[in-house]
Amino acid sequence: MSSLRWSLLIPLWGALLLVGCISAAYTYLQTRQETNGMLDHQMEQVAAFLAARSTGVPPRLPALRRTDDTDTDYDIDEDYIVEVRDAGGQVLYASAPNVQLPPISWSGFGQVRVGGIEYRVYSAVSAAHRIAVAQQLDLRRETAAAAAFDALLPVGLMIPILAAIIAAVIRRQLLPLNETARAVAARAPVALDPLPTGGLPVEVRPLIEEINRLLSRVALASEHERRFIADAAHALRTPLAALQLQADVLDGSQEAAERAARVAELRAGIRRAVRLSHHLLALARSESPHGPGPAGTAVDPAVAEAFHVYGPIARARGVELRHPVPCLLEVAADPQDLVLLIGNLLDNALRYTAAGGRVVVATTAESGGVRIEVIDEGSGMRAAELEAVFQRFYRSPGDLSEGSGLGLAVVRAIVERRGGRVQLVNRTDRTGLIARVWLPGPVGQPAGQGTSGVAAPGGGHDPPPA
Repeated sequence: MSSLRWSLLIPLWGALLLVGCISAAYTYLQTRQETNGMLDHQMEQVAAFLAARSTGVPPRLPALRRTDDTDTDYDIDEDYIVEVRDAGGQVLYASAPNVQLPPISWSGFGQVRVGGIEYRVYSAVSAAHRIAVAQQLDLRRETAAAAAFDALLPVGLMIPILAAIIAAVIRRQLLPLNETARAVAARAPVALDPLPTGGLPVEVRPLIEEINRLLSRVALASEHERRFIADAAHALRTPLAALQLQADVLDGSQEAAERAARVAELRAGIRRAVRLSHHLLALARSESPHGPGPAGTAVDPAVAEAFHVYGPIARARGVELRHPVPCLLEVAADPQDLVLLIGNLLDNALRYTAAGGRVVVATTAESGGVRIEVIDEGSGMRAAELEAVFQRFYRSPGDLSEGSGLGLAVVRAIVERRGGRVQLVNRTDRTGLIARVWLPGPVGQPAGQGTSGVAAPGGGHDPPPA
């Protein structure tokens, strides 16, 4: 696992070391060049001093002091060798008799080797005299190195100091993150309140804010889950208690007719409990987090499958199912969700449509999606209830049907999760209700209208009632 602190420290220390090395190399080269220039200038001064004397050659040079601080008691003639020759090459003066410089024929700076030692020599001509001033190259290098070391010492001391300062600054800047981590570690498993953002760096605050938004969504989902469990427990308690009571009554029944009636009631109660459990599972599935929707689901196969499931129920109740104009487009929804949505709307319509009536499913392309309408011939609904029926377990006053009060809640959950719309409107041409759903089409689907159709179960191509 990578460490943010070390991910920052290692590159910064590396950059500091690289800059320090470059600075040290530049300082060393510059100091050596300046020191060599200074020593060359001293050699020129010595030669000029000798050339300026008009009363012969002194037996010994004056005690000039070095210009650097390495040794204040060191005489310049202890590291300079001076020779003066006449026009014939005869040595008139030598500051170091034990070192014999070769005859010099050039003017200016050059190098010679004497006794295996390299010397830098400055030669100048004054009247009939040739003056040569020499200095050991090793001594010049030592002098330059000493001066460079004095210049590099502050740089070398600053590198570790700056490294320590960088480490301390990074550690201090990461303290709020460490405190946040400790706060998270100390939280209870069920704690979903937001994390504090005070004192956090600007670059880190967006991450904590996104975590807080995630915690808010988790808290909302958790509250939704608790409410769902409470609603489910409340909804199941009544039918299960009724089943228990009916079983107890059945156990005490003596006559066959009474026992048969009790058995019929018990079976009806079992059907209600099964229906309720199915709706609860469907609602839980429709409200659970889902990934991206499929590329597209054809509408007509979903309608056909729903007709296949609810066709026998419609025939048993004497109600005709029709789908006169199929739509050849697709919607951005899961195939199972789409079948469940249409099936719940059909189940709702069939319960309130009397024998001899019909339920029509109309599908048309509209505004980049598909509009699905389930039109029944029931009793309609009061305007005040057109929105309330989408609530969980809502039952209209006086409704004696076997509904669970969850079908329309499941429909709304599916539609809203896919970015669609759903509404109920009363018919204006006759008694009945229209359940109208709009679902978006998949990306890239061209807008169009389904105009050619085939007969749905029940036959015929009549247009759906308005």
